[in-house]
Amino acid sequence: MASQQMEQLKRIMRQMMQMEGMPSFRGPMDHLKLRQNIERSQNMMFVEPKTAFTKLDLNGVEGEVCIPTDRSYQAVVIYLHGGGLICGTAESSRGYASLIASETGYITYSLSYRLAPEHPFPAAVDDCLVAYGAVLARHPEHPIFLIGESGGGYLCLTTVLKAREAGLRLPSGIVPYSPVVDMCGILDRTKTAPNDFTLSPNGLSFLQELYAPNESSTNLLVSPVFADFRGFPPMFLAWDESELLAIDSLELMNRARSAGVIVEGKGYPDCFHAFATTGKGTPESLEVLHETVSFMKRHLSLTSK
Repeated sequence: MASQQMEQLKRIMRQMMQMEGMPSFRGPMDHLKLRQNIERSQNMMFVEPKTAFTKLDLNGVEGEVCIPTDRSYQAVVIYLHGGGLICGTAESSRGYASLIASETGYITYSLSYRLAPEHPFPAAVDDCLVAYGAVLARHPEHPIFLIGESGGGYLCLTTVLKAREAGLRLPSGIVPYSPVVDMCGILDRTKTAPNDFTLSPNGLSFLQELYAPNESSTNLLVSPVFADFRGFPPMFLAWDESELLAIDSLELMNRARSAGVIVEGKGYPDCFHAFATTGKGTPESLEVLHETVSFMKRHLSLTSK
């Protein structure tokens, strides 16, 4: 059962989604209007005090770095924002990026990777790899962690796959919250779809057509859940048990564990898709935040060589 704070937040979100002219991820959409409204709401998120943002260029990929006043030199984080791979920027990511930086003391990068449909697959995948390589070059001695929700969780996985293929040092851990890991509709999501008020099968299909039109189900960078996870870094997963993409997290957890990967985390009842980035707003998301920080600190010593 969800907390009172979570239930209140869900009521507010439902009311916002019912407002006239407010697009959603529940069916065919005006992606430009959706992008504008979501980024406007993201820009209103609270930015933690004692953090400073600097814009930078990561080998041609626009981004920002958030540096906390009480900086720890133990590790570095790259935060890959969600937004259906059609919404979001580094600037609109400041709320959660500042929270991660503040809670860990680690400097935290965020990216303005290219968005569909103007830049469909593999643009976002390529940008994240390029930016990851740039951060590696800037921090050759530091462990790196990847965090992302929804489409950003998907990009955590594809970045590791591409980095492994390129022979780069892998992250010390990845944290995909509520990731979409199958872009081709192979997984059966019918069991939880009726309970998800944020995303519907029609909405997901529409996003898939915008992001990866006509891509083959055998392309592991489109549906990374079917990749070979042997040698992957540890993962921490958190998802809503009633969300449309719950099966994505469960299947990812099972396949990764079968390949010998350390996988931590769990599903939470009666929340909503990608609730983890609510941060301190609910007891559930606060628990995920604390568990994420604990996960990173435990795996600092497991940097891949």
